[in-house]
Amino acid sequence: MALDQAYFDSIRLEVIKKKYYSASRVEAVLADIRQQARALQAENEELRRRLAEKDDPNNDLTEAIFSAQSVYRTIVERARRRADEILLAAERQRAVLQDDNQLQREYSVQAVEQCLQRVRDQQQSVMDTINSAWQEFLCGLYPEDSPPDRPLETAADIPPDLGEKVDAIARELFSIDEQEADTE
Repeated sequence: MALDQAYFDSIRLEVIKKKYYSASRVEAVLADIRQQARALQAENEELRRRLAEKDDPNNDLTEAIFSAQSVYRTIVERARRRADEILLAAERQRAVLQDDNQLQREYSVQAVEQCLQRVRDQQQSVMDTINSAWQEFLCGLYPEDSPPDRPLETAADIPPDLGEKVDAIARELFSIDEQEADTE
């Protein structure tokens, strides 16, 4: 029979009081028995808990799982911090690269504009030279200071491909003028 609270509550005090002559003595004995019963019950619970821990094969596994979870959390937190650091460094590098890219674009545009201006200047110089040579050629065909007794040139004196050359030069000048109009 187990000694618990229900057992002691079931004992009738009148019977005990009759057996012992003093009611106060009975109360003291009952209080002492109850105190010992509580101590035994607490010890019994502690022993059961220890026995359950020793009998439980999953206890070591549970401790290992808790330990692994703790290590996992630590690793995940470190990985998150490292990922944040890498992301921040990448964003900084991206900003630097964007700035460098913008400077490179501006430099490229400037270089192309300078090159284009040189080409335009050279093209203008070539056109001026061609115009000058063309005027000299045309002036050379009919010189003003030729002697008046000189006969006009005949068809035999003019080169046979002169017309083609003049047409080719005119076409070139016309295409250069069109290109200038398109670029402006």
